[in-house]
Amino acid sequence: MKFITLLFSILLINIVSSIDPTIVRIKSPAVDTYASDLCRPIFNVLIKYDGIVNPQQYNFKTKNEAGMSYPSIINGTSYLFYVQHQVPIGKNQPVSFQLEDSSVYPSLVWNFTNYATIDCDPIPTTLTMQAKQDKWVSTKGLWSLIYWQKLFVINGLEKSLPSDGLVCTVPQPFVCFFTEYLNGPKIKNFLFQIALRKSSAPYTPFNIVISDSQGRVLHSSPFDGLESPSNPPVSITSLEVYPKNGSSVYNDDILKNAMYTMNIINYKGVVSVDSSSTVYVGNTLIPLYGNPSNAAYIGFTELIGSSPSISNLQLVDSQGSKRIGGDNYVFFDKKTYPDIFDNPSSAQALNTFINTTILNIKADITYSPIVEVSSNFLEQSMILKYPFGYSNGTIKYHSLSASYPVPSSLNTVNNYFQCTLSKRNGQSFNVAPSSIIDSILPQILKVETVFLDFERVITRVYAKDLESGVASLYLTNMAKMTAADLVYGDNYNGVYESVETFQTYFGTKKPTVSVRDNSGNTVQVTSYQPLIDTEFNILPDYPLYRYVQEHADLEPYTFSAFEFKQNDIDVSNGPANNSLCFNFAGSNKTMIPRFLIFPRPLNTEAASLSDATPGEWNEVKGMFCLDFQIPARVFTGEVLYGVLISPYVYDSYFLTNALGEKAQLRVRSSFADQMPPIITEFATYPSNNVEITENTNIGWNIRIEDSPNGFKSAEFNITSDFDLEPYTIRLTPTNATSGNANSGTYQLRIPIKANTCRSQSFRISSASITDTQGHTSLLPSNLNINPLIKFLDSPHLTLNITCPQAIVDNTPPVLTSFSPSVNTIEVGVYKDFRNITFTFTTTDSGSGISTRHIPVVYLTSKNFDRFYISTTFYNEQISQVSKLVSYANGVATYTCTIQLPYGYGSYQGILASVYGIVDNQLNINGYSTTDLQSLGFQSTIKVTYSNNPVLDTTSAINSTGTSLTIYGHKFGIDSTKITLQVDYQNGQGWKNTPLSFFSGIILMTNSITPTSTPFYVRVIVDDRISNSLLVVPTGGGNNQCKYEIIQTIVAQWNNSQIYPYTQTQAVIKNTGSKPITSFRFKMDNVDQIWGVDKDTATGEYTLPSWNPIINPFDQYIFGYIVKSSTVGQFINPNPVC
Repeated sequence: MKFITLLFSILLINIVSSIDPTIVRIKSPAVDTYASDLCRPIFNVLIKYDGIVNPQQYNFKTKNEAGMSYPSIINGTSYLFYVQHQVPIGKNQPVSFQLEDSSVYPSLVWNFTNYATIDCDPIPTTLTMQAKQDKWVSTKGLWSLIYWQKLFVINGLEKSLPSDGLVCTVPQPFVCFFTEYLNGPKIKNFLFQIALRKSSAPYTPFNIVISDSQGRVLHSSPFDGLESPSNPPVSITSLEVYPKNGSSVYNDDILKNAMYTMNIINYKGVVSVDSSSTVYVGNTLIPLYGNPSNAAYIGFTELIGSSPSISNLQLVDSQGSKRIGGDNYVFFDKKTYPDIFDNPSSAQALNTFINTTILNIKADITYSPIVEVSSNFLEQSMILKYPFGYSNGTIKYHSLSASYPVPSSLNTVNNYFQCTLSKRNGQSFNVAPSSIIDSILPQILKVETVFLDFERVITRVYAKDLESGVASLYLTNMAKMTAADLVYGDNYNGVYESVETFQTYFGTKKPTVSVRDNSGNTVQVTSYQPLIDTEFNILPDYPLYRYVQEHADLEPYTFSAFEFKQNDIDVSNGPANNSLCFNFAGSNKTMIPRFLIFPRPLNTEAASLSDATPGEWNEVKGMFCLDFQIPARVFTGEVLYGVLISPYVYDSYFLTNALGEKAQLRVRSSFADQMPPIITEFATYPSNNVEITENTNIGWNIRIEDSPNGFKSAEFNITSDFDLEPYTIRLTPTNATSGNANSGTYQLRIPIKANTCRSQSFRISSASITDTQGHTSLLPSNLNINPLIKFLDSPHLTLNITCPQAIVDNTPPVLTSFSPSVNTIEVGVYKDFRNITFTFTTTDSGSGISTRHIPVVYLTSKNFDRFYISTTFYNEQISQVSKLVSYANGVATYTCTIQLPYGYGSYQGILASVYGIVDNQLNINGYSTTDLQSLGFQSTIKVTYSNNPVLDTTSAINSTGTSLTIYGHKFGIDSTKITLQVDYQNGQGWKNTPLSFFSGIILMTNSITPTSTPFYVRVIVDDRISNSLLVVPTGGGNNQCKYEIIQTIVAQWNNSQIYPYTQTQAVIKNTGSKPITSFRFKMDNVDQIWGVDKDTATGEYTLPSWNPIINPFDQYIFGYIVKSSTVGQFINPNPVC
């Protein structure tokens, strides 16, 4: 028997090894980097192999001196490998690798020796280097290390340098590193940066020496970044640390950092906060108010790492680092909650109406801010945030019940998915929706990038999955596409389009495309592995980067002009307007310049590239020009700013390095005020502990101070351990009980009813207070001023109420009816036809329904959740707060209308649920999709998705204009099969109109007949006619605006059960092509309004001084409360563009 087995093995090996793999095709890389000692090129090698390979591809691999690689694409018997080598310097260097098939034993091995050659070029020995400026520029005022930088031009390069191509020599504790900047297609600019490690040793003067890798010195100069000691010496007074030395705090609750405040006279050198958790010297302090000779400053250290955080203040000058004062200890931890996790269970059932298996998860748990559901059938973990999932109990202890759609097939041979519900501990469930196994990867057939303008590109992906269908696609920076982005075909074989902006793909030459099917199989192509298939089709470059490579005259870092209207501006008494004009070699007039200013160093979270002010080409000046405003009372010194002109982004430090003083934007303030408003008096009302015997109001008495800017607006959210639905109180100076905008007292009050009272502890869970120049204090805070900075250890942070009356109602309210307006909805139509209205009733036989708590309806559909790179866990289910229609005889009737996004739920169906049903003693209830079904209520919606083209909106057009851009869906992929038609309402009917640009989601025409009367547009694709869209031309000229006002009711209530109040979120959306530079309107019956300014002379509301412009396609959001049962009316809106 042993002999027979051995003979069989020998025969098997001989049979298998006779089918040797062969190299079918090789793609050699373009080596675009010089080598110091080695090149590391990656070859694309296509191998044909007829052997029997295990489906798990890691059994088939290459080996060489650079490591192993596995096939990135498998197509039948063709295997595409990315093979990286380590190649010594020289011409025609041979490369080899070994191929192994370990699916059999013993493994089969083949050697491919000298299968290709490549050149590995050394760094040229003729490089020269020139500094653009003499001094090293320090980066003061940023949230980063303290470092110095200088820009150099290096001549003699045809390729990039490797990371060790230049050697920057500095003594300890200094460190040096460099970054390469491409000057258009040319390699020319290098930015060197010097950082500083913490050290108690004295500093001695030194030269910075920059050499090439052969040791040839290219540059040597003294380091002049550190200032000499101040004479008279620096004086630091009024030093205060928050939290106080020795305090214990929760770093996930009120604040995430410790704060040092102080007054400094004769400030010179670098004063910073040194922490036990840091290695490098931190950045400088931030000025709050005053002037350079005598000012108040703040510094931060984050409460991270291990507790306690140990920190101290230090001064760094040219002589070294000097400790100021002693150590400050802050003990910190995450806030803990009772950890009960009982009775976990799951149930799954096929819903035949939408042909989807629904998984329902249940558990009895105590409150935790993070309850997470994770599974290999979910694209990312999902956090259950109140009220979603809360059922049958109270905030402190309740049942969790949530439903999720499950894929109809598996990508694993384990025959189940695993789903985990977790708090600190958790429970996993096995989910087996079917026995269908799909292990076949989806296919990316083709990728195209289409130029729209210098800021936008259309990325078009052809994707195919004939087994379970394509579920989602991710582009660069996790921009997601779903079936809603289909322009042709279906989810089994279709074409998808999405508009990407340079903010999302900045710094990326090629798009990243990842395709996931409904079984969880994923395929991805990137800039590093750009081959799409075994035919060696490759990812295209983004058009902007093609443009850069094709225009040899483009040198964006060679400025032919750079001119501020004023380099020195006084903002002591108010904001100042300014302008910038610039140009560079090889620029294109259609490029879009943008300017972003950073005047609020304590609110860096508010700065966004999307907020940058746009400009345009000025024909008279022959430059790009843009206007901007600097807020009042910015601290004397250089203002940080950025200039964006896609695909380039310049910060003010870089520009100062490149251009010197003319790139500096310097401001003067006789007395600056960058300090946001804070609370200086804080006390509970009527006391910390209140016994409720009658209807009463409780809350806090506070004083808000801000001078000289003045307090503008505030929002406080008050919650309790039994009630997470916040009482939201908004204040302006008009609400002061005494004082004024510089110092005023205010009352925060919430009502408590004795007959439905429940003992609980209230707190201000979040707050924001803003001054007239946009400086904002935030609670909770992270590298911001906390408005309660002076009261972090105050007993008044919590207000307890005790209700002597025993609670007689521990039974949550119940849902007695629930029905959608439709059971089936078409989502491939115009927005007005994608509405669903849910009508439902609730009742409570005990304390009665709380009309302050309005239930929320949630819609869930697999694949249509949205993931954002800024949030680790995020699930954006569609949700909408309901509207209370009536409440009588203990029965509350609600309606909830939700407009579905285009394509939402296509090929999947929709799950409905409702949560946030609360009675007057704060018992809560909610119903998952499965819970609703168990009560006999319709809780799933069938979705249909037509291939008809749909028009969404158009660009603005004036009465003399001929150009129009149309945005929509499913215009197809063949321009010969689409017809644009225009009806000018002149009795001649629809007129065919030529297109100047075609894509699946955007159309352009330059052939509109100028008219001042409204007209209609529509398209016909493959004989399918779209909806008709009305276009209303504005008046002649270029100063006309196009906008949309969207108002959403946030809450409604009756004051003293008599007067109706409505709280509304208002959105002014710029749908035109010009910035809205002014927007004025009136509104009657306003009780409170925030986020806008008021012109007291005219009574008009205007855009605020800190957000005076709404850029094209952007929007501005503000809020108000009116004494009315409906939203307020915008009276005489007057936009200016």
